[in-house]
Amino acid sequence: MDSRLQAESADVRARRPSRRFVLAGGSAAPFVTGAAAGDTDPEVARCASWLAIDAEQRRLQLEWGRLEGWLITHRSWYKLAPAQQAEIREGTRLAEIDARLNMLEVEGHALLKAMRPRPAKSVEAVIANLSVAARLIFVEDHPEAHGLITRAVRDLAAFSGGK
Repeated sequence: MDSRLQAESADVRARRPSRRFVLAGGSAAPFVTGAAAGDTDPEVARCASWLAIDAEQRRLQLEWGRLEGWLITHRSWYKLAPAQQAEIREGTRLAEIDARLNMLEVEGHALLKAMRPRPAKSVEAVIANLSVAARLIFVEDHPEAHGLITRAVRDLAAFSGGK
């Protein structure tokens, strides 16, 4: 359960996406999922798959954070021995989330690696690649870059007929 268990650390909390980030970062995703439905471009499909993985990771991270907070507050989670933690139903869910997050991280990394060397062959693929880039750049860290990328996605989608 690596660093996600160490909630007391400010570094761990900083890596979790804020609600604002999840909402802002997802602004480009509809352009990709809409294009992927009628497009056979494998690059668009790869990007759509990566965006779906990213969305699931973010949802699970938020659930994990809420659950961990509840366990800390109501069960003194970090004062319990591992055997005691294993007896708590919510603790089991925490382990399930952690295992799924680990799988999603591997799958997402493989998709990103597959995307790197391939040049885009369509405007939809450019939109898809930029949508992934928008999710990789944290809006809190680089608001200007994030804004430029998400605007480029919207502009390209509009120029290409709103696909």
